[in-house]
Amino acid sequence: MGTEVINLGGVERELARLGNKVDALGSHVSSVESQISEVRDDLAALRNDFLTMMEEQRRASALEQAATELVSVRQEMERKFGNYGVVRNTMVGILQATDAALVRKATISTVSEELMISTPDYWLAPVLVALAAWINNNRDLAERAIAEAVRRDNEHSSLAMALICRRNHRTGTCYEWLARYFSTQNAAKIDMDSMVYIDAYVNGIFGPDEKHLCDDYMTRWIGQIQSQTPQFEEKQSQSWAEYFRTYETDGGSKYPALKAVVKEFGYIDKYLGKINAIEKISTGFEGIRNAEIDSRTLAEQVDSHLMELVNSDDPKERQLREEEEYLLAVKACEGDVTQARRMVNQRRQEKREQTVSIVEQMTRVARDKSRGVDHHKKTALRFLGGYINDGFARYRDEETPDFPQEVTLELDGWSGRATTGDEAAALKSDYATFMEGQKAAELAELQRKTEPKNLKVVAMVCAVAGIVFFFINATLGIALLLAAAACFVTLKGKEKARVKGAEEIAAKYGAKTEDGAKEIDLALGQWKAAKAEASERGSLLKMEKVA
Repeated sequence: MGTEVINLGGVERELARLGNKVDALGSHVSSVESQISEVRDDLAALRNDFLTMMEEQRRASALEQAATELVSVRQEMERKFGNYGVVRNTMVGILQATDAALVRKATISTVSEELMISTPDYWLAPVLVALAAWINNNRDLAERAIAEAVRRDNEHSSLAMALICRRNHRTGTCYEWLARYFSTQNAAKIDMDSMVYIDAYVNGIFGPDEKHLCDDYMTRWIGQIQSQTPQFEEKQSQSWAEYFRTYETDGGSKYPALKAVVKEFGYIDKYLGKINAIEKISTGFEGIRNAEIDSRTLAEQVDSHLMELVNSDDPKERQLREEEEYLLAVKACEGDVTQARRMVNQRRQEKREQTVSIVEQMTRVARDKSRGVDHHKKTALRFLGGYINDGFARYRDEETPDFPQEVTLELDGWSGRATTGDEAAALKSDYATFMEGQKAAELAELQRKTEPKNLKVVAMVCAVAGIVFFFINATLGIALLLAAAACFVTLKGKEKARVKGAEEIAAKYGAKTEDGAKEIDLALGQWKAAKAEASERGSLLKMEKVA
């Protein structure tokens, strides 16, 4: 049976043709994928354009709606509370007119009574009538009008009457109304406006409180906070102690050499840091206590608050005012309702955060290092003085290390002791001796590493053998002599390296000795300065109180 030869040429050709088709198909697929990618990019761009268009339309629609609703809200405000604005403007006008004595009393009475009729629920209307009756010396009408104002809004009416009386120098009546206003305040929720009046009272802007009508409220408010806060006094003491610790600073900037060299620097820094902190604390509170009050400016501030009170919204207006605020924010944000809502919420949150307990209000003011010494801080000191002193005593009595009477200087592995600061010569000499010892040890180590004992022996053996074998076997003799020469060259190189190394070591320790001597001088100088500071100001650690 003969061997049949199989011809694979046709198969190979088919395979090649099939491969070409696969390549072509792959190229086509790549082209399709590229086209798909382009389409995908186009769709993404189209989507983004569409979303942008939709967002613009949404904002335009929101803006248009806000504008429409704003008109509606303001129309409703005008319909329901338009007369409130008239009352406010009239009240401001009468206050200004009475200051200048430009309007007849009869005119004032007529206007105020007409507005009383048109605003049956608004607290400011009877206050306006009372003011007019007061100007006209109509005591009976004034009392009836004030009673009605108090019935409508005790807090605002009492405050308005207190401020009007202060404006007209009726101190006794002013304090009666101010006491009534203080009685409406919640010590746990005091806002910034209330703080203005408390501040003005404490600093004498309302005049002398001869009957002490308001003093009791100061004590009562603190008592309210105490009763509502478990361990109030302990927390106050701890809080102020923690605050006083923030006055401590790192003494390393003042005594860098001590920090770098002296082992006991931590104790020195803690001791001096506390002294410096107490001095800063004491100086700061002394400045507050001795600060002169700008009574004129404070009185003007109180008068401006009267105008703000007169022009403030009534609670019944609040819902519409809040709607107006939101719609104005939408306009300001060009239709972006999310941003507008965020803006309004943030504004309201900030206002809520400003309404805290009277203790928190006073604490914020007292600790505000960004503001200068002013009447606000004097008021805070009046309220919180006892707690501040308790916290100070706690901070003062915290464990403070004794100031060291002797220090250890540590430098480059060397150490020495100093007591007076006058030991420079002895310490520098001892340091130089130590450095000499270090240098000698390093030179010895260099000598040990570079001493070519074996190489010298090899060189001598090769030289002797080379001379002997030169006359027996010239080639071998020359080779041995060349080896000897190479060894001697190496020896010479090592000797140069050793000499250079020794010079570098000598230079290094020379510089170290010089620098170390300077560092010792600096450290001792700063040690004397630190000792003097501790001696001169150490009595601050015995200070009893700061507020």
